[in-house]
Formats: sequence, structure tokens, C-alpha cells
Amino acid sequence: MALIICERSVSLVQLHYDNIEAAKSRVMQMLDGSITHYEAAIDSAQAVMQTLIVSGAIRPPPPLGLPADAQSPPPSDPDPALTPELPGDCHAFPRVLESFSTIESLTIVATNGVVLCGTAPGSAGIDLSGRDYVRIALRGLETVEAVHRSYVTHRPTLYAARPITAPGYKGVTGVLIARLSSDELFPPSVFAELGAGTQAIVVSPEGVVVQSYPDDLYGLGLDISDAVPVARALSRSRGTVIAGGPDGVQRVYAFARLPGTNMHLLIGLDQTRVLGPVEWATWSAGLTMLSASLIILIGLSLIGERLIVAPVQSLADRLVRFGRGDSQEPASRRPLITELQPLVSAFENMTIELTRREAALRYANRRLNSLASLDPLTGIANRRSFDAALSLQWNSTDRLAMLMIDIDRFKSFNDVHGHQEGDRCLRLVAQTMTSAIRGSDLVARIGGEEFAVLMPGASLRAAADVAERVRQAVEALAIGHRDGVGGVVTISIGAAACEPAPSLMIADLVMAADGALYAAKRAGRNTVCAADGPELDAHPAGAAAGIAPDGGERSAAEG
Repeated sequence: MALIICERSVSLVQLHYDNIEAAKSRVMQMLDGSITHYEAAIDSAQAVMQTLIVSGAIRPPPPLGLPADAQSPPPSDPDPALTPELPGDCHAFPRVLESFSTIESLTIVATNGVVLCGTAPGSAGIDLSGRDYVRIALRGLETVEAVHRSYVTHRPTLYAARPITAPGYKGVTGVLIARLSSDELFPPSVFAELGAGTQAIVVSPEGVVVQSYPDDLYGLGLDISDAVPVARALSRSRGTVIAGGPDGVQRVYAFARLPGTNMHLLIGLDQTRVLGPVEWATWSAGLTMLSASLIILIGLSLIGERLIVAPVQSLADRLVRFGRGDSQEPASRRPLITELQPLVSAFENMTIELTRREAALRYANRRLNSLASLDPLTGIANRRSFDAALSLQWNSTDRLAMLMIDIDRFKSFNDVHGHQEGDRCLRLVAQTMTSAIRGSDLVARIGGEEFAVLMPGASLRAAADVAERVRQAVEALAIGHRDGVGGVVTISIGAAACEPAPSLMIADLVMAADGALYAAKRAGRNTVCAADGPELDAHPAGAAAGIAPDGGERSAAEG
């Protein structure tokens, strides 16, 4: 009986763990489904915008003149005299909005950031030059951004922006902006599948509520960055956490960064609904064990009487009769208990089958994880994701910069501190680099201790500035390294930039950045070197990039 009670207790603990893991899996599946729906809706909106631009449905606004430096933002105080009169290019937009519910409004913005025309009442003439999504689009990049307070709706809103180009004019002549419907990007019906007590929140990088389910859960624009699940989500790209939400209710949360943005989606499932079956199972198990105990006691009494007491009594009677000289006694029955053997065999077969199915499921999960686009150690993009992003940006941007990064003498660090500390070092360096780069940049781990940063629209000078910021941030970690520059872990960075052209190949930019990295190694490590272009030799980036503190000459082969 004690063994049965112990076994049931262990089973209940295991049930508690399994229910929590099942809830995490379920809410993560819901999260993945919501993100997939979000990506499809964004792709649909971007396709509509691209069709409007390339089909001639809108005329490109007359170019007002971009700054000479492609990196310069549009002026924050546009001259109204430079803004042309409102054209009639928006006449086709209402029909588009009737066909695509994902888009709530469409707007054309001139290069000085002033709205030329739009479907939203009163939008013409509004100055949007200070909005990040306009600045990014004026650099030739499509983007999706959230604003804490829209000039039109006066509430947090999602916007997609796409550059408008004109034949015969090199550069951006305007921006097409779409205000996206939050209900179409994140349909409440999807979240309702998890049942009562479910909440879904979309937060900006600052932890401000952009969208929530149910609608009246939190006020839009409310800062909830101090809530534990929100703080955990903002510090990571993806994961799960069990914590009290902003409303104090304990939930199982899954979170992930929305693709192409710095916003995060959190979905929480009420923990009481998760553990309800466990509590019911506990009461059920208690009643079952009590009933089983009574049945077992009665059964043991009956079985003992038949298989043990009766034979012993028969033997005692025989001994009494033998003592009286009567030796003719029938043979007594042997107490044989074999009824449980079929049940044992059934449980053994069931255990074998469950083990086989669990092994198959684990193998399938490992296969799915192996196909993921993130590096499993650092949590940043892997080589496959980086190559795909590089190919896409090469064919869609006017200027592209790349940083090639290598941890100095990392092999020596591994030899001294061991691979466990080496892995920890890689994670810290990856997290630091992610925090130091621009929001539009992509950092990836492309080898053991090698990293790369893709910088769309960046000039060589801007790339060198970011590289120096990354180098200083890693050095500031002060991770002890006996053979490192200054006794700490440092990195060497090679920077290169170019304007993609038919005469150039992606490999040219990669080789230029790689050559600049080797130049940084030869310059003494813990430094940044830049190449003027894929066809030019690398040289130290100078005062902006920084020079290795020791200034010593070392072999690049030493790492």
C-alpha cells in the first residue's frame, strides 16, 4: 500500500509537470500560429502597396531633393513652400481599402515628410518627417513600425511604409504609407480558442501596449514594461515564462519578437485552468486510493481466508487428526496468486508503446529545431538566415554595409577556461552585439567564434561607427582572458560597404569585409578596420574606429 501511495504521489507530481509543459506547448503553438497569420497579413499589405506603386495607379510625387548623404534623415521642420499642392493620386485608394481589410488607410508622403494626400480625413499637410518609419522608407527600405500615438487616430497604431521611385530618377521620390488594422493582424477569434482567462498583448520596444486581447484588458498606450513577462520578453527574442501578468493573474506566457520589427507578442494562459485537471486528479486519486484501500483490505481478507487461512487451518486440522492417529487426510490446496500476471503484462506492453511514441515525438521535435533559423547556442540568426537576408538586401537596397567580427584568441580562451565558459562567452558577446547595433541591422553567428552584421542603407563611415560601438561594448564586458588584449576578451572587426551593381557580386562585399577583418588582426586586434569598397584594400578605420590598445603586431592566424 505504501508503494502504491508513493507511486500515485510521483504520478501527480509528474502530471503537474506534464500539464505545465503541455500548456507551454499549447500557448507556444498559438503564438506561432498568430505570428504566421501576422506575417501573411503583412505580406498581403506589402504586396498591395507594391502593386499600387509599380502598376501606375499612383504617380510618383515630384522629388523635392534628398540630402546628399543617404544616411541623413529627412528634415524635422519641412518648408511648407516646398510641398506641392495636393495631387489627385489617392482617388483609387478607397476601392483598394474596400477589397483589403488589413489596410485601414493609405497615404502618400513627399520626401520632406509632409502628407500629400490620403484616405484618412484631415491627413493632408501633416508633417511625418519625425516618424521613424518615414525616415527608413526615405532611405529606400520598406518597414513596419508602431507609434505610441497616431496623429490621425490618437492611439497606438501600426504602420507599413514603402518607398516610391520614379523612372529616370535615382532615389526615392516619396513614401506610400498604410495604416494596418490591428484586428486583422491579430484576430481576437484566434486568441479566444484558448478559452477564458487568456490574454494577448502586443508591446512596443519600450513596453507600451499597442494591442491587447480582450480589447478592454489594458489601455492602449499604457506602459507595462515593469511587468515580469513583458520585461522577460523585451530581453529575449522568444521563450516562455510562468509569472503574474500586469493584472496580477498568474499565467503561462509564450512570447516572441514579431518578424521584421522590434515589437513583441505575448500570449498568456490562466494557470488555474492549466492546473485545474491536476487538482481534480489529486482529489480523484485520493478518493480512488481510499476506495482501493477498502477494496484491497476486503479482498485481502477474502483471499487470505481462501488461499492462506483455509490451507493453514486445514493443515492444523490434519495435524490434530494425525495426533489422534487418523492419517487419511485429503491433500490441502496450495495458495497460488497468479491473477495479477495478465495485468502486469498489459502495463509492460503499454509502457513499451508509450516509450516508443515519446522517442518518436522527441526525434520529430529535434528535427524541427534543427531546421530553425536561429543559432541554438546564442539565440541570434544563424548562417542560413544571414545568407538569405544578404541576398534579399543585395537586390533591394541602394547601399549595403557588412561587418565581419571575430573573437580574439578564442581558441586560447577555450583551452584555458573550457568549452562551458567558452559557450557562455559566445552568448554574452552575441547579446552585447545585438544591443549595440541599429534597429534595422541583422547580427548572425556564421561560425564558431565568427559573427557578421548586415547593415542595409549604411555608409562605410556609419558602419565603422557602429563597429566601434560594438567593439567597445564587448571590451566593456571585461570577461577575463589571459591571452587577450588588456587581459580581457576582445573582438576584431572588418567593415565594408558598397552600392550593389551588376559589376559586383555578393562575394565581393564578403571578401572585402573579411579582408578588413584580417587587417584588424594584423593591426594588433581589438580594433576596427574598414575597406573603401569590395575592390579596395582594407585600412584601419582611424579615430572613429579605434586602434588596438597594445598596438602590437600579431599574426592573424592566432585568432
